Amino acid sequence: MRVKLGLIGAIVAAAVTWSSAPSAQNAVVLKGVTPWQASYYWSEPFLIFQRMVNTRLKGKVSVDYLGGAEVIPPNNQFEAVRNGTIDALLAGASYYAGEIPESMAGTFSKKAGSELRKTGYFDLMRKIHLEKGNVIYLASIGGEADRAFRFFIKKKIDKADFTGLKLRVSPIYVDMVKALGGTPVNIAPGEVYTALERGIIDGVAWSYGGITDFGWQDQIKFVVEQAFYTGGSSILINKAVWDRLAPEVRAELEKIGAELEIESEKFHGAAAKREDAMLKGLGLEFVKFGDADKQKYLNAAYDQAWKVFVEKNAKYGPDLMKSAQ
Repeated sequence: MRVKLGLIGAIVAAAVTWSSAPSAQNAVVLKGVTPWQASYYWSEPFLIFQRMVNTRLKGKVSVDYLGGAEVIPPNNQFEAVRNGTIDALLAGASYYAGEIPESMAGTFSKKAGSELRKTGYFDLMRKIHLEKGNVIYLASIGGEADRAFRFFIKKKIDKADFTGLKLRVSPIYVDMVKALGGTPVNIAPGEVYTALERGIIDGVAWSYGGITDFGWQDQIKFVVEQAFYTGGSSILINKAVWDRLAPEVRAELEKIGAELEIESEKFHGAAAKREDAMLKGLGLEFVKFGDADKQKYLNAAYDQAWKVFVEKNAKYGPDLMKSAQ
């Protein structure tokens, strides 16, 4: 009888061991979304992340990309990853700054994500996201520093002065436009073409790439060459899902996160060069400031932004600014 019981116990133990072993059938699937459609260049780092995970953690973890705003509206995506509706998110800081205001520090940073790992910024962001959002901050993937946004205008300027210009903005550019003497105008992207055509606005602040998606190059003639800010994007993981992963799987995901930052910077750098070549090919003229005006321009972009950021985020703001500049 003892032999039979021992045999049964061994069979049960073997079955349990087999059923819990990683396999293609029981691999953890991380359902993920991005704020933008897959074809938009800012979504590509998530697709790189998907390929890295699916290759290196095959049979243990896979990433299933569900789509962009058509799946979950961007402003609702952070809550979706927090409550477990989705498991992974390429998070644009401006879309969840209401829940975690400190997330905007990445946008105003003068360092790329791979550099921010060495300054204490990453560790602090991990802490803040756990404390305020109960999510895992895995990687900073905003791309290269001073390479996220720039101004596209109808009238040529030769210095850092927006006096007399009405410029379409989102909230993050408002103070910069005012500091340079311009008038900020808040209208939806879908209304920009008509506003340019009718002279309601003289230009638009936009991401480094993407104006051809809206056809704005038909109305825009000049590009202010000096870009500013970073993308401020990150990869977030639902904490409950993270906690269920084996320690060695979490360790590999941490490695992937660090490597993804570097790959994201390479991708965005190459994309920026392609964008510039395309715009020049379309006949747009690039405006380049002299050293003094370049400094004035960048001061307008960063100084007021950090001042307001620190005032609004007294607890962590000073340390984030110190580690991000």
